[in-house]
Amino acid sequence: MTTEETSTHTHYEQNKQIARAFLAAIANGDHAAIEQLLHPELTWWVLGFGEFDRTSFIASLHATIAMSSERSLQIIGVTAEADRVAVEALGHFQMPTTVYSNTYHYLFIVCDQQIKVGKEYFDTAEAARVFTR
Repeated sequence: MTTEETSTHTHYEQNKQIARAFLAAIANGDHAAIEQLLHPELTWWVLGFGEFDRTSFIASLHATIAMSSERSLQIIGVTAEADRVAVEALGHFQMPTTVYSNTYHYLFIVCDQQIKVGKEYFDTAEAARVFTR
């Protein structure tokens, strides 16, 4: 591997680690880590719900964490190219009266070692079943 190839590979691996750390922070309910991993100019788009600014997204995420007594996000695959990281994951959240299980595809754009853009795709019918009661 050339020096340039090694540098590019290291960059991709660092971005993938940021994505993994973010999902682990959600599963662990680690609010400080979540906020540290999100860029100050974050925008987050959620299928079926639209776009959120950083403040709104963090509030929504903290509310979901607060509602769930147990959380897991199992990463199935991670792919990185340039500043983009794509993650496939299975989520399981134990809510007070139900279990929320969904399959996710996340697209993260990393800038300055933080997530600057997030796009979240999942089964909207399952999300509506749990979150629009």
